[in-house]
Amino acid sequence: MKKTYILFLVALFAIVVSCRDESLDPLQFEKIKKGSLLVLRGEALNSIYFNGAPIASVVPLVADGTETFDFDAEFLAEDPTTLASVDVYAQKGTGAGSSRVLLKNVPFSEFKTDDTYPRPWVSISLLFTDIIGKLGLDNTIPLPQATQDALLEGDYKFGINIECDLNLTDGTQVLAADIVSQGLFGSDQFYPAMRLNYPMIGYCPYDPTVWPGVWLSVEAPGTTEDNVITRDPDLTNFPNRFHLDNWWGDGVDVYIDFNPSTDPYTQTIDIPTQTTTEDGVASGTGVYDQCTETITLQARYVIGGNTYDFIYSLSRK
Repeated sequence: MKKTYILFLVALFAIVVSCRDESLDPLQFEKIKKGSLLVLRGEALNSIYFNGAPIASVVPLVADGTETFDFDAEFLAEDPTTLASVDVYAQKGTGAGSSRVLLKNVPFSEFKTDDTYPRPWVSISLLFTDIIGKLGLDNTIPLPQATQDALLEGDYKFGINIECDLNLTDGTQVLAADIVSQGLFGSDQFYPAMRLNYPMIGYCPYDPTVWPGVWLSVEAPGTTEDNVITRDPDLTNFPNRFHLDNWWGDGVDVYIDFNPSTDPYTQTIDIPTQTTTEDGVASGTGVYDQCTETITLQARYVIGGNTYDFIYSLSRK
């Protein structure tokens, strides 16, 4: 591992001596002292780099005030004692009128040196309500509608940008704005912890009254056809059961059970195992999105001695 970091520093030196156009320098090396870099580690790196998922996200409609944005960061430098502290900012607003607000200063004394990572590292935790309060939004729980609108439809609809600047012991800084190379974000070893995003997720509470109607259903693999969805008449025993009248394009009825959600991640559907009027056996699971009014089913149909697995995507016609 130590050899890897030495090679990294050598590579940075090779870049600076070979690059005539400073705008093409991937690290803006002239502004960065000896390749100093704060890189992402731990579960945050696993999420964003290996799983393609955000480090953390917030659903403003159901936020309870306990949400945090947490990440481990390791300091890479030829001399790791050159770090004085890290300033953590959130970007306020967008476009030309945007600015940054300081969330916290992390002194180097909080960095650990142990067997967890080869170089000094720190765990940084940011409370969601503290962040939006610094952005000038009302952080009362439950969040007021104006705050929800700002987070989901206004300046922060693409998430809240979190940035880290490095303050070095010689009085110079390595700014988040200096990290411009997309190549760094393609490396699990050097993925910067200096420019991160905290997504905001929209959510609409479950409403069974919107699902009846005519839907366009697309099978993959398979055909595209209309499906009329109706609600089961036995609302006492099956309040969230709905029927598709054209399963698999064969004109047979199959029922599906919606599970009332409490957040975007619990919008699920069950297709109980059932025999259709053409002696086929249907089953599966699925998800729905109440906001966009879409349904995606992972379906199976066993008929005529054959098993067919397909994705059923339904959208309002």
